[in-house]
Amino acid sequence: MKMMENTPIKFRILEFLEDGPKRTEVICEALAKEYAGHDSDYGKAKIKYDCIELASAGIITEDDFVIDTEGIFQKDKLLVTYSLSPLGKDYLEYLKGTVKPQKV
Repeated sequence: MKMMENTPIKFRILEFLEDGPKRTEVICEALAKEYAGHDSDYGKAKIKYDCIELASAGIITEDDFVIDTEGIFQKDKLLVTYSLSPLGKDYLEYLKGTVKPQKV
């Protein structure tokens, strides 16, 4: 269930990871379709950067790395598997109780 729909994309990334780890291209492809203006290479790169920022803050963790040699997402770039950290799980529960989706 998407409770965080129409909220800032970083909040939605946390919710998207709630049911388990996901790799860069899965996160970017799925969320790019939900957010207007993100369904482009530039938009997907912004989502990828948001994941990096969330990992830097300790809200999500980087669990596994692989080079995209096949061009699945961005040829010869790093694909990272992300999951919620304990801090991220707590923060997501807090957000669900306080953040209200924007009306579109």
